[in-house]
Amino acid sequence: MNDSIQNTIINLSLISHTNAGKTTLARTLLGSDIGEVRDAPHVTDLAQAYPMLSTKQGDALLLWDTPGFGDTARLLRRLKMSGNPVGWILAQVWDRFADRPLWCSQQAMRNARERADVILYLVNACEDPQDAAYVDMEMQILSWIGKPVILLLNQIGPPSEGDREAQEEEKWRLHLQRFPFLRAVLTLDAFARCWVQEGVLLDTVSTLLEPEKQSAFNTLHDSWRAKKSVLLSRRDGNPRCTTGTHRVRPRNRQQSKLGQKN
Repeated sequence: MNDSIQNTIINLSLISHTNAGKTTLARTLLGSDIGEVRDAPHVTDLAQAYPMLSTKQGDALLLWDTPGFGDTARLLRRLKMSGNPVGWILAQVWDRFADRPLWCSQQAMRNARERADVILYLVNACEDPQDAAYVDMEMQILSWIGKPVILLLNQIGPPSEGDREAQEEEKWRLHLQRFPFLRAVLTLDAFARCWVQEGVLLDTVSTLLEPEKQSAFNTLHDSWRAKKSVLLSRRDGNPRCTTGTHRVRPRNRQQSKLGQKN
């Protein structure tokens, strides 16, 4: 009789256009200098998993830093010509260096399809959604994956007074509302370590997981809350965000959610 207990692994795939700040955001969420960060396209060319949360029982929340999409327009044209877009791209053989944009896109799609429980799609909030044509194309590509997507607004700065975050989230939500698999639009700045924003992200992920993973995720989420409570008690009891050596009090806000999990 096998008395072993199977551990639960929950996978978050961090996806974006190339050079959008995925690895920087991963470093912020993990609190560790993982990967390589440079102002250049396709610095990351292989998907790599990092433990974001774990328990003594062996359950874990993994964050995948993936290669960025590149040459999205050409990729989308080829996918549309195929009767089986996902099968087509995963079956292609591209040179890792000569066809680097397509190679990296392939690795990102493979990770999202084979690993992800939830996809975190990162965009640059400094851009207007009407001008970021690649976002619409990449959302079309993600529609073939069949996984729930949370859109994360990067480079918006730490939480501030007023409605700037809510306005930005609503602008992107309205622009992308035709994609039913997009379940939420959240602000999560890669350069500001904000526990409030991280907490909202984890709350949202919990609503999108399959029932068999809910219990393990709740335990992981509780461990995250406990760690933050200890850190807060060492400070002054106030939840804050950090950016460099500066701290900014976050304002209360509600996440912008799209759709409901079936």
